[in-house]
Formats: sequence, structure tokens, C-alpha cells
Amino acid sequence: MKVTLFGATGTTGKYLIDEALKRGIDVTVFARSSSSFENAKVKIVRGELTDNALLREAVSGSDAVVSALGPTKLRHPKDLPITRATEAIISAMKQVHVQRLIAISTGTAVDPGDRFDWKIRLPATLIKYLMRSCYNDILALAKVIRASGLDWTMVRVAFLRNDPAIGHLNVGLYGVSRHSLAVNREDLARFMFDQITERRYIHQAPGISTK
Repeated sequence: MKVTLFGATGTTGKYLIDEALKRGIDVTVFARSSSSFENAKVKIVRGELTDNALLREAVSGSDAVVSALGPTKLRHPKDLPITRATEAIISAMKQVHVQRLIAISTGTAVDPGDRFDWKIRLPATLIKYLMRSCYNDILALAKVIRASGLDWTMVRVAFLRNDPAIGHLNVGLYGVSRHSLAVNREDLARFMFDQITERRYIHQAPGISTK
């Protein structure tokens, strides 16, 4: 099996790469030209997320694309960079006939089936008013993925921790399923890679959290 990872040079990326390698998956990581990322165990394609030819090279032949792209700084640009990058990735996937996309999202991007859960709604409200550029990018990203026509799954998370995997997760829509405020990155990586072959959550955006 072959998987292409985007956003793998960030904190969560290490866990995604480790999980893929544990499963014997052939990993391609797309890293920006300015990135110092190195890993002899994966293939690295370097470039910008606007370069269609390099994006096609990175995703060509993959069974799935896994994206950990998301806002990482308080002073997030206003031009929706994560959304624009994902649009470019989706375009490249369609050109080379790769259909499966698993992407990280958050409770800020509300699902139509969600119900009220103050643990999720309060942080989302704070982001809306204190980090407007992040908020707009998160919402636009979800809209683009939903409209992609791909076999997508958005895995929505709240606070991410670096603790070892627990293996028991709350999974489901916010306000419908019981959720805590955090999930371990190792558990997140396992769940995301399970979705490559799991059909249950296609065209869905489950929240996941640690029990």
C-alpha cells in the first residue's frame, strides 16, 4: 500500500509517519521547499503546494492521501492558505485518479448532524472571535473537502497530546456522542490510517477523543 502525507513535517506528522511505517506502508511525504525535514525511511517530494506537477508526482499511484494540514500560528494569514493548498491537492488527486482523502479538521467546522456540546462550542467561539483568520480557513477547508467529489473523511479533533496511545476512543458527532476535550496524537494516527480501508466514515466528519 502507498500513502501520501501532507502536513507531515509538523508535530502530528511524526506520529503519522511512524504509524504508516509500522503498517508496512510505502510513504511519500510532501515537504515545502524551505523545510528542513529529512527521513531516510520515506520518499520526500519537495516543492510548493501551488505546484501542480509536483503535487501530481507526490500523489500518483497512492491508495490514499492523508492530510494533517491546518493552522499552526495565532497570526494566521487571511488568504485561506490551508484551503487553497487543499484545493490544489484535490485537483492533483483527481488528475491522477486517487479517490481516498483522510484529513484532520476540528469541531470549529460544524457538521450538519452535530448537536450542542459546550466543550466543543466554547473553544470554537473563542477561535471565531480571537483567531478570525484561522476560523475562516477551517470552515472554508471543510467546505472544499465536502464538495470535492472524493471519498473523504474529516477526522475532527480538539486538543492534541503527545501521550502514548490508549486505544479506546470516543467516536462520533459532537453533541451526539460523548466526547472529552483531547486525544493523543498516536491514537489519532492509528484512527486515520484505519480509515484507508474502513468504509464506515466515508463522507462523514466524526469527532474523536480519548475516553
